[in-house]
Amino acid sequence: MNANRTSAHRLRLTLAAFATFGAFYAVAEESVAPTQCLSTAQTRDKIAAEKLTDPFIAMRAAQERVKGEALNARLCQKGEAFIYEISLVRQDGHVVKMLYDAATGQPFSPRKSD
Repeated sequence: MNANRTSAHRLRLTLAAFATFGAFYAVAEESVAPTQCLSTAQTRDKIAAEKLTDPFIAMRAAQERVKGEALNARLCQKGEAFIYEISLVRQDGHVVKMLYDAATGQPFSPRKSD
């Protein structure tokens, strides 16, 4: 009898935790600016028009930061900012993505619009 109460209590706590996480995730998703990545031709045009940094500079910086090998870089627009989304494979074999500000060549840090 006591074991059934404990199991039911654990189930209620688990469901409450999932409900809380789901609500948080929905709010977080609404507050994040959508990201739209550009094609290769659009990237060339945008780099020239906006005078953005060379993506290879950001790729080399990302390689140094994670001690890995850059696989590719894509130019994306996130809100008003242009970013390079760089995929790298670390020495342990894991693939990671890093974001770099295309205007400065520095790691991307989202700015608050408030």
